[in-house]
Parts: sequence; C-alpha cells; structure tokens
Amino acid sequence: LCYDICMRIIDRESNSGKIIRALGMGVGIAVALSNKRASYKVTKAIIKEIFGLNKKPRNISYYFLRLRKQKLIDFKENHDICKIILTENGRKVFLRFNYEDLKIKIPKIWDRNFRVIVFDIPETKRTARDSLREKMKELGCIRFNDSVWVYPYPCQKEIDFIANYWGIGKYVHFILARDITNRDLLEKSFNL
Repeated sequence: LCYDICMRIIDRESNSGKIIRALGMGVGIAVALSNKRASYKVTKAIIKEIFGLNKKPRNISYYFLRLRKQKLIDFKENHDICKIILTENGRKVFLRFNYEDLKIKIPKIWDRNFRVIVFDIPETKRTARDSLREKMKELGCIRFNDSVWVYPYPCQKEIDFIANYWGIGKYVHFILARDITNRDLLEKSFNL
C-alpha cells in the first residue's frame, strides 16, 4: 500500500524524482564522513549532477529523509563512507519512470521485415494484458487481432521491457516476419 501511494505521489521532475532517477542511473551517492572538505566537494558534485544546479536546493536533506521514510532509499555505512542506495521499492519507482519514457528508435532504413507480437495472457492477469495493449498502441504498434500486434522496426527489447514490467513476460512472444498477409495494407498504415 505504501509503495502504491509513493508511486502516485512522486513525480519524475520533482526533487525526490530526480534523486531516484539519479540513483537508478548509477549516480552513486557516497559521502565521506571523516573528511568534511571532501564531503562538501562530493556533495556539491552530486547535487550539480542530480539537479543541474551549482547550489543545493533548499531543504535537500528533507528529500533524502522523506525518501528513506517511504522506504525508497536506504543509507549503508561502511567504515567512513555512507552510501545512499535504492531499495527494491525505489527500483520499482525508477522502472516506472523508464516505462513512462519508453520509445522505440526508428532506423533510417527499413529492413522490410515486420515484428509480430503474439500473446496469450490469462484472464487473471487482465489488467496487465490491457496495459500491454495500451502501451503498444502508444508506441505505434498496430493491432492485427486482439492478441497479435505488428510493428515494422526492431522493438523486441522494448516489448520485453513492457511485458516484464507487468510480470507477463512468459506469455508474450516475438516473431520476425518477412512475408505477411495484407502486407500492402500494413505498409500503408505505417507510411512505408
């Protein structure tokens, strides 16, 4: 329940969202506790990297403490270094940001193949199935029938990410097709 509330509250462009994105993208946040001068330099560099600012936003510690209270980040101390890491729920929030940003790169030259996405998802996972369909539609895939969708460019990595995000990866299959019925209508639909 706490995780679901956090998912709705945290906006990717908020300071909390920026911290989660930075941690998820591998911007390690480690503060040397024994050397205050080094600590200041490291903190300043991190803040510039995360927020794009030379000075820290007001109440920066508040965001870190709030994220820790929400169990999205954790502090790990090892000798004189305190490392800030994403928890499992924090990684889920980061994945949601990636899900929202997901786009398929379109190559300059089409290889004349169609990518066919086929799935048979149980009724018990209806929400995930509907979400998969909605995201494929948003990405530009065309529905061939209810459980078969088509796209002309490489997209397996993106479709796998969507399916795994919803926990239905084992039900989603991918076919590369050179010959396909109604090819001319598909080419027209994709403006090829």
